[in-house]
Parts: sequence; structure tokens; C-alpha cells
Amino acid sequence: MKKLENSPFALIGINVNGYDSKALKQAMVKENLTWRSFADPGTIGMGPIAVAWNLSTTPTYYLIDHKGTIRQKWVGAPGEMAIESAVERLLKAAERDARAAAR
Repeated sequence: MKKLENSPFALIGINVNGYDSKALKQAMVKENLTWRSFADPGTIGMGPIAVAWNLSTTPTYYLIDHKGTIRQKWVGAPGEMAIESAVERLLKAAERDARAAAR
């Protein structure tokens, strides 16, 4: 999502495939993943993050707004255009809120 790289949002990944941090780093290099990612160690899909977030499959994407509210959840890969469109809508909402707060 090169188009949004200077926008005020964060993208993180949680890997629930049982990778340790070293294996995850190798996978990130191989797949050219440029965002911050975390390994959820343990049995595949049964690590502490997968259990707490009720992740039933991978990939699962959560889009969280500037107030910390989950606005979208995708189970499976929705495609870059769907994610980019949803992020752009949330960025516009955050900009509107920032302008209103500055008044």
C-alpha cells in the first residue's frame, strides 16, 4: 500500500502459524512484508493472541479507527483495494475529527 505510506495509520500483523520470531523474520523477508508483525508462538492457532482475539483462520484482518474501535474485520484475504478503500474512509473521518477538535 505504497500510496498510503505517509498517512497517519499503522498496520500490524499477527502470525498464528506457530513461527518463532526468527522464523517470522525470515518469512517476512521472503514475502516482502513491510509492516510490523508479531509471532504468536505455540501450537498453530492456539497461541495467546489467537485465543484472545478468537482467530479461527489466517489471514484475519482488523481495521481499527483513530479512537481504537474495530471498524472492520475480514476473515480471509479481502484484497488490497478493499483494505485501501476502508483505510482511506477512516483517514478522512480522522481528519474531520481533528479539524473539529481544533476549532
